[in-house]
Amino acid sequence: MSNQLTLLKQNYSRPVNLVEKAEKSLFALEKNTGQARTLTAKAPWKGFPYLEFDPSGLQQTYCDEQTGAELPVFAVFNLEGSNQLHAYIGAKRKTSYGAGLELANHLPFAKVQKFLKPINRRNLQAWRVANRCCLLLATLAALAVAFLDGSRLLNDPGLFSSQPVADALFQILLPSGAAFFTTLLLGFLLSAVTVNKAFAPKTLWLTATFDGILPEATREKALRAKGHFEHLYLVVDQQQRWESELLPVPASALLDPLLIGEKRERCRSRYYLIDQFELTTAEDYLTAEFLTNPE
Repeated sequence: MSNQLTLLKQNYSRPVNLVEKAEKSLFALEKNTGQARTLTAKAPWKGFPYLEFDPSGLQQTYCDEQTGAELPVFAVFNLEGSNQLHAYIGAKRKTSYGAGLELANHLPFAKVQKFLKPINRRNLQAWRVANRCCLLLATLAALAVAFLDGSRLLNDPGLFSSQPVADALFQILLPSGAAFFTTLLLGFLLSAVTVNKAFAPKTLWLTATFDGILPEATREKALRAKGHFEHLYLVVDQQQRWESELLPVPASALLDPLLIGEKRERCRSRYYLIDQFELTTAEDYLTAEFLTNPE
């Protein structure tokens, strides 16, 4: 049993009256008919015995003792999706997921970036030096162009008599600004190639793998709930189980997951706890599914 999942269930789930119209699903052909509108208006409301789940509970982290990395306590899988959850942790970019794995966006992968900062210290320092050099070179280029145009202006006294002073100054500032931004852009491009080649940044790939089978009772609950939710998720205790080149060999056992349903309401999602269960083995599943009573 996972104490973390039990506490997550106790502290981040609350009773709620989830109600929904009890009319049967209609085909597109039926939905715009008068009978369909009558059915929608007269159909009774029915309640579902689910607890509302607060996804902020997934923000919990733990510190890996060997590497010091701050990792998410939980992992999330879509019941209709892959059995692997991949998270790319870069120096700046935050990992995000699409609608099919919306609940995983609540996992605190951004906190793992703190672990990468000491590892990428030389790369970050090189970038700071390169950025300052680019700004200095761009400023010198702009001053050089302004000096040359200014000298030409002083050597041509008839310039001010043929046009306003503002136009003459604009003729100086425009090439100077163009020289500044052109030099700055070229410097950044050259710096990106040089810095990343000399001090290659390290990134972190985290992988969680689900290797289990739902028990029959939970499978029936999931099938009943499937028609009422956009997505069904499994939340598992992932402590000491993340896979990565920078982390130690993960533990293999999966503990009692939570079955979560996602319901879209206007512009946001609400989540509901459907079940907490213990995974079954393939042998137990086959026995329960195919065992026949000789009597």
